[in-house]
Amino acid sequence: MFRGTTPTYTFIMPEAVDISLASEVFVTFSRNNGTEIFTKTGGDLEIANNSVEVYLTQEETLALPNGQVQVQLNWTYQEGTRTKRACSQILNIYTRRNLIDEVI
Repeated sequence: MFRGTTPTYTFIMPEAVDISLASEVFVTFSRNNGTEIFTKTGGDLEIANNSVEVYLTQEETLALPNGQVQVQLNWTYQEGTRTKRACSQILNIYTRRNLIDEVI
């Protein structure tokens, strides 16, 4: 992915996970050391039975460092009166610099 562009990432969950039943879903982008860059949630996400789509703006991709970036899904769901939490594996995406390194 090139910084400054507007990609949509689609995360496909295992069939056993119906992510549409989740109370809340979070998609977090972080540096390799785990420092959060930003988290998308709520209306920022398109959620279907077993997939989550997240659109990134120019500003958001420009905030990502060149090189490797980590991304992870976290979600909560109700089980009776208890709130449970689950997460995906941490995934790695790779960003590259853009010769126009600004919003256009």
